[in-house]
Amino acid sequence: MSMKSRKSLLSAALVPVTAIMVSAAAPAAHAQPKNPCAPALVNPCAPAARPSNPCAPAMKPMANPCAPAAAKPAAATEAALPKDPYDTTTKFTQAPYGDKMPGIVKNYLRATPYIGTGGVIDQASMGVLAALGFKTVLNLNTAEEGATAEGPLVEQAGMTYINVAVPTSAPTPEQVTEISAILNDATKYPILMHCESSNRVGATWALYRAASGVPAQIAVQEGRTVGMKTSREKAVREQLGLPPL
Repeated sequence: MSMKSRKSLLSAALVPVTAIMVSAAAPAAHAQPKNPCAPALVNPCAPAARPSNPCAPAMKPMANPCAPAAAKPAAATEAALPKDPYDTTTKFTQAPYGDKMPGIVKNYLRATPYIGTGGVIDQASMGVLAALGFKTVLNLNTAEEGATAEGPLVEQAGMTYINVAVPTSAPTPEQVTEISAILNDATKYPILMHCESSNRVGATWALYRAASGVPAQIAVQEGRTVGMKTSREKAVREQLGLPPL
């Protein structure tokens, strides 16, 4: 075989090998760009989203830390004043209930829901009377019986002190008018009206009730209940035009 024939055969044999090598060495075709509008692949292993609970309470919005605080509710209004000493339609503070206050007020009695009556007061018990709710102390004693000295003690306990001295068997008509105005003043309730034994208080109460329109005989009976004795009833009956005992 001639040299020329050998070269032709060798060239023919090398062509496929060269094609393979060229194919292997040629760079791969450029990758197709991703479709930006294509949906993202879903993770098949991710848990399915749970539907919202239609019965669950709605989420409250977070409080604004800069918002002003809610206004506090207005304080309860003070109870309405009673229309008279017997008016219990209001929740106004009443005098302590009962007929005894041992060691504090001698011969104590609650004459009406807002007026207490009695004899001498223990000087060391003024604070107790204030704590029991009394707002005013009306003393019918004279200065010689300690009325002047009692005033500062009452006021130091936070109560109002009033002295209408009744030195005679019964208060005068002018004193009855003055005392009636005090006992009918609801801004002074509860009131404690007292003297030495409640005898003078009973006589005053009878005249006060008669001046308020209560029949004289009933007014006298109320005075007796509060503490009036026969020693003062004579003067009361005279003022009311009743026959003597």
